[in-house]
Parts: sequence; C-alpha cells; structure tokens
Amino acid sequence: MSQRSAPDSPAPSSAEEPDPERRSGAPHGSRLSRIPGLSRLRLNRNRPTAIVAIGAAVSVVAASVVVGIGAAGADSDLSDVGAWLPSGGKNLVVHVNGLTGRVDARITLPGGQDPTTLQVSTDGKTVLVLNQRTGQLNQIDPRQLTVAQSSPDGTPNQDIATGGGNAWRITPGKGEVQRIDPRPTTDAANALGSFATIGPPIVFQDAQGAPIPLGRTQADSDGTLWVPLSATGEVVPVRGSDRGAPIKVAEPGHQLLLTLVKAAPPSNEGGQKSGADRVLVTDVSAGKAMTLSQTAVASTFKLPTDATKGAPDKFLVPGVNEGAIVPFLASDTGSLILVDINSGSVQATPIQTGKHTYGSPSVLGAKVYVPDHDTGALLVYNTVQAKFEEPIKVTGVKGKLETYVNNGLLWVNDQNNAEAAVVDVQGRIHRIGKDGEPGADGVPGDQSTPTPSKAPGTGATTAPPTTAPPTQPPSEDQQLPGGGEAPPQDVPDDDPVPPFPGDDAPKPVPRPSATGDPQAPVPLPTDTAPNDPIEVPKPPSSRPTTPGTGTPTASATGSAPATSGPTGTASPTDTGKPPVSTTPSTPASTPPSTTPPEMKAPGTPKATSSQGKITLTFTPSDGAKPTRYTLGNVTAGLSVTPDSIGPGGTMKFTVSGGECGKEYKFYVSAEYAGRKTMNSGWSQPIQPCVKPPQPAGVSVALATGGHGATLKWTVPKGTDAKTTYQVKVGTRAPVTVSTTTYVVKDLKNSNKYPVTITAKNAAGSGSATTTINLTPPPRTYKVGPNRSNSIGIGIHAGPRIDAATRRGEIGANYTGNITVQCQVKGENVTRTATNVRSAIWDRVVYTGPGKDATGYVSDLYIRTPRADQGTFSPPLWECE
Repeated sequence: MSQRSAPDSPAPSSAEEPDPERRSGAPHGSRLSRIPGLSRLRLNRNRPTAIVAIGAAVSVVAASVVVGIGAAGADSDLSDVGAWLPSGGKNLVVHVNGLTGRVDARITLPGGQDPTTLQVSTDGKTVLVLNQRTGQLNQIDPRQLTVAQSSPDGTPNQDIATGGGNAWRITPGKGEVQRIDPRPTTDAANALGSFATIGPPIVFQDAQGAPIPLGRTQADSDGTLWVPLSATGEVVPVRGSDRGAPIKVAEPGHQLLLTLVKAAPPSNEGGQKSGADRVLVTDVSAGKAMTLSQTAVASTFKLPTDATKGAPDKFLVPGVNEGAIVPFLASDTGSLILVDINSGSVQATPIQTGKHTYGSPSVLGAKVYVPDHDTGALLVYNTVQAKFEEPIKVTGVKGKLETYVNNGLLWVNDQNNAEAAVVDVQGRIHRIGKDGEPGADGVPGDQSTPTPSKAPGTGATTAPPTTAPPTQPPSEDQQLPGGGEAPPQDVPDDDPVPPFPGDDAPKPVPRPSATGDPQAPVPLPTDTAPNDPIEVPKPPSSRPTTPGTGTPTASATGSAPATSGPTGTASPTDTGKPPVSTTPSTPASTPPSTTPPEMKAPGTPKATSSQGKITLTFTPSDGAKPTRYTLGNVTAGLSVTPDSIGPGGTMKFTVSGGECGKEYKFYVSAEYAGRKTMNSGWSQPIQPCVKPPQPAGVSVALATGGHGATLKWTVPKGTDAKTTYQVKVGTRAPVTVSTTTYVVKDLKNSNKYPVTITAKNAAGSGSATTTINLTPPPRTYKVGPNRSNSIGIGIHAGPRIDAATRRGEIGANYTGNITVQCQVKGENVTRTATNVRSAIWDRVVYTGPGKDATGYVSDLYIRTPRADQGTFSPPLWECE
C-alpha cells in the first residue's frame, strides 16, 4: 500500500485524506377579424338563448367538462347547452339550442360551397372547423359568431382535435401529429394566415422509418392527445408537444378503438385521478376493452365471444361517452353490449341488423341509440324494459348520421341533409331544420315519443314486429356445451326500408300471416308483436327444421322445450300454423265466441352479468295470456330463481352456479293451455361473473436497510374465489400469486420502483398502483476527528479522493452536525494519525464552515457507529 501526503492525492489501492488530526504551525390577447364576404348571422335578440328555463334545465344532465370530441359536432362555450352542427354540402356550420332545437346562427365558411366533410372540435373555449377535403382550418368565436381566423392552406384528409387549451392537426396516413396555436392571429395583415405551429411535428415511424398509420385519436380535458397505434399494439399519450411513453395494450396488428369516457373511476384506479376523463381502448381482435391510466392499463373487461366474431371494421364504439356505461355494437354478427366500466357488469342482447349500415351506438339515460345510415333513423333499445322501441326518424333518407352525447343531450346530424335532431335524457325529441331562420323553431312541434307509422287503410299506429320464433322445436345443430338446445329461429325475407312518422306515402304493411310464421325482423328488433307491424329491414337468418317433442319446463339438463299440441291437432311443422285448442265445440245454444288472441313468444331476454349470477330480463307475450313462463337451457350445475313466472309477475330470472370463464345462453318459454309453448330467441352468451375490483388497502413495508419490501393488500368485496393477483415491480417480469402478500427482494436503494398489483379472473382485471421508494432515510451525526489546522475534510463527487472533482470542504476544526444519507464502498483511505483504513464512504449533505456541498466523505471522518471498524454502520442504508 502506498500513501500520499499531498492533499486529495490519489493512491493505487489506498488513499490518505489530508489528516485533520495533523498539527500545523500557522412569463395573448384575442383579436377578432372582420372578414368580407362571409355570411354571418348573430343571435336573434328577440329570442335570447342565454337564458335557460329552470323547468327545461331539469331534464338535462349537464357535464362539468367539455372536451374535443374528434367528431363532427361539439358543444360551444355558450350558456344555452348548444352545439355546432356542420353542413359539409354547403360548407357552413349552424349553432343550435339544445333545449329547443332552434338554430341560433349560421356561419358560411371561407373557400366556396363545394361539397366536403367538415369536422368540428371544441374544448369549451376554442371552436375549430376543419375542411377535410382541402385541409382548410377555421376558428369560430362562439360569442361574436364570426370566423376569427382561417387558414386556406392545409393537407387533405387530416383530423383536428382540441382539449385543455391545446389543439392539434393530425395526419393519420402519414403518422404525424402537429400541435398548433388555436388562438386568432394578432397580425391584422394576416387575418387569414396559417395557424401557428408549436414545436416540431411528432412523427410515428417503424424501425425502417416508414410512417405508422394512426387510429382515431381523442383529446382529454387535461390537454393530452391519445394516439392509438394498431400496427404496434400501443397507445401513446401526447401531452402538448411532448410524446409520452407508449402503453402496451395489444399484440401488433390488433384493431384498436379509443373512447373518451367522461366519468370518474370508482376510486383511485390505476393511479387515475378522480374527476379526470378516462381513456378506454378496445382491442377488437382480442375481444377486450381496457381503461388506461397515464402510464399503464388500469382495468380490463372481457367482451362476450359472440360480439367479436365478425369483421373488425363492423365493430363499433362511440368516440366519446358520457357516463360509465359504454355501448359496443357488432353490426354484422348481431350483438349489442353494454359494459359498466366501474362495476364490470356486462349487459348483452342479440340484434338483427340485416344488410344495413350502422354507426357507433350512444347511451343516453336508460336507452341506447344506434344510427341507421340506410334509413336516416335512430334505432332505440330500452335497457330497463329490455326491448327495442319504435325507430326515430331523423332524415328518413340514406345518409351518414353523425351522433354523439354531450351535456346530457344526444345530437344527430347528417352533413348532407337539412334535417337534424336532438334528444334529451327523458326521450323528448327536438327536430332541427338547419336551413330555417335563426331564432325560429327548426321543425314546429316536439315529441315525447316518436310517432309510429300507420298501415294503409287503417288508423292504428304500429311498432316494429317481434322476431319471436314459431312453435317449432330446436335444431340439433344448435348445441351449447352441456347439451342445451337452441330455440327456433326466423326465416328472412327481403330487406325493405321502413316507413317513418311523417312519410307521405308509407309502404304497404303486412299483417301477421294466417300460418303464424314470424314477420320480418327490424334492424334492432322489438320484443313485442303489435297487430299492425310496419315493414322493416330483415337480416339473413336460418330456420331449423328438425321436429321434436317435449314438455315445457325449466329443465336441469338444459334441453330446450319443443312445442307439442294435443292429439288430433296439426303439428306446427306440418302446417306452419300455431297449435290450436282442442276444447269441445260450443253448443248451438251458446253464442259463438270471438276469435281468441294469438299465442305469441315472449321477448328475447337481455342477459346481465354479476358476480356468480346471470340475470335474464324479458318482455311478456303480448297476445294470448300464457299460464306461466319458464327459462330454457338451464344445464346441469345451474339453478334458476324463480322456477317459473306467472303472467302478472316480474319478468326476470336469475341463474346461479355457473363457472367464471364459461359463457351461458338461455331462452324463455311461454306456456299456454294445452301444453303448447312459444319460445323466445336466444339470449347473448355471457359469463356469470364480472372483473374483480382493484386490490384494496395496498401497503408497502420496506425491508431493514432497504433493497426490498413486503407488499400487502386486502381482497375487496365482490372478488370471486378464482381471482389471482399479478404483481409487476418496475421493469421486472410480472409474477402471479394467489395470496395477498408478496415479498420483493434484490432491489437497488436510492431508486423508486412503480408497482402494479392486478386482480384477474376470466372476466377481466382491476389494478391498483403504488411505489416502492428506496430513498435511504437520512440521519444526523457529528463530524470528527477534525483538528484546528489549515486542512479541511474534502467532499468529493464520488467515493474516492479526486482533486478534480472536489465539490466542497468541511472547515478545519468543525465537529458539529452533518447529514448522512447513506453509505457505499469506494476507495480505501488511511487516517494517518491512527493508521486506520476504511473503504466505506458516506454520502452527505453539508452546510457549515468551509464550502457547502453534497457529495462523499470518507467514513473515517464522520462519527458513525462503526467508523473505526471500516464496515457499514446500521441503521444507515447502503446507497445502492
């Protein structure tokens, strides 16, 4: 060992700190532009819309935050709960009062009136309108009702998004996002100039430098743009001009759809702050939906298998959703799904969509609205009554209906049609005439419910016909696991367009056939069978032909009851007619009886999942009164409550005993006198469970000296017995455990490790997050030995003596307090006065005589418990 006497001089294996014991002798304002040639209509002062009647306002569920919706139409920052509706065919936008349906103002945009598609986006402060054909961008001042700024230059096929005061131009095909300044220019000479860009564009590329196509983006109220990348299976948050870390949500190539949910989580789920917008991403290919935190997946929801069997581009979700219940529509395979992203409960009902083209569904109150582009109508599903109601006519002609819910109102608009509509939470419909004079009703008269069409030659109003199957036994090829059979299905006919309220020349309406065959199904079927059905689109389906026999019962084996009539009557298979009664002929002296009501099937049940149960809700038969209703396909291991339901009971069955991870489907049988039955259609197959809640009461107990921790959590209410827990710490691979404790070892101190604990079952998952903070706890000790001489104790950048990296110095003769953060092994140092060696160094924070600094001091000169022994001194932690 060599020693050096010069201050701070290094040595090969050991160093001598200049010995203090050695004795010595001596931080934009907005400017509006008046643009010639623009058609501008201000608010009608005789009909002020800024005053909202209290009675009308009660019916509106107002949202507290307005976000950029990325769809054609959005709410402005006016007090009338209104919206801007675009008319791309005329290159203009109108402002509409949501409580009355009146047009307040109309603004013609620069650039002529060539047909185009307009996209409106607003965050409640800024209103932007993008011409997607030319790329021209316009900013509207919502108070002055004028174009405040317009950019004639742009790239076609772009999107625009606003949120939290930020705005972005998005070029999906080029994989590019450019933040822009949405405020009007302050340069009077450049009133029609380009919008200023903020920062460089963000370009998404693959490893070869090729652009990655972008999915439909959404901007939240915090100013974050969420960008889905189906090619990589990731969602990337863009905060202002900064690209965040990607969140892995799917396998590369899976179809990803984003929904911005304006509903707070039940608690601090996955680190998501309360009151913030939530991001829901649907992996169509894998059949699951996920909520995201800022950095990871917070919860997952397994969607019913039947919902994702079709083409990915036919699977539809809303871009923005108000409330925690989110709708999903498989428009080609016939599934309408509602997922409560707070509780995990799933509602599912079958639909018959036929050959029509549909838009994304929307939920408002207790109803789901689905735009039918082929008929210009809204299909309406009542979730409480478990049935489809009369469609709502909007335009009545073929065209793309753009729909969204905002501030408790459903807005419906066709950019190429003068008719639009707004529906409130109570179902009141205000029809909008976009070509009407501002300040006047668009279409006189409001409707609490749509007016049904009338059949020619009759005065009776009608509703869509039921899709109840005939009294024919199930086909043997429609088996579920466990031996259950399917009820009979319908045979399709043509696909006519249905008439709607107000049509001058309604199409002929067929009456129920004498044979008892079902009528044509509607796009989304009703569960009742009125006397005068209107013509409606009919989808392809198949009718089983295998006859069967059986007695109607809620069978424990799951066998579907077939219809059988008394001896001497014609079989439904033979004649196609409903079974007839065998009651003896009425005596001649008795007046002839009237024709008995027709036997009809009950409505197709809506299936709702909960923990350990499936609830089946249905509408009763509306023809002849059955003696009772029973549930079919109750297979072995399942139990149903009640066993049967009388005609005046609550139309609800509850099935228990199923297995999480297995889907079950059922049907309802209506039993009539003479042991005749009518079966409903199949319910949608779903699981008897919901995703587990996030782990509760998560705690972190650090190990003595650091380097690890013990994680503990409690099982929240509603967790099933098969739930497992996945623990992920930092970048380590996740570990699955079945207990509620996990010990983490071999971590480095002076680091913070993010932890995600995910409760998982076959229905999905719920995650809780925490952090293992291994920052060593500091302690206070005395300095010493440190004699009064001209030599101070060096504070170094690392655990070694290095004059070039000396950060500070503890003044000579100072023996007061010093803060020690942790200890680490470094260069050997010898204290010459005692000839003691040590490789232990203390990381200190020093303020006192000399030169303040944070750095490393040899443990020989700090009075830690084991300073003279050359070893670590508990309770101090090692630095790493």
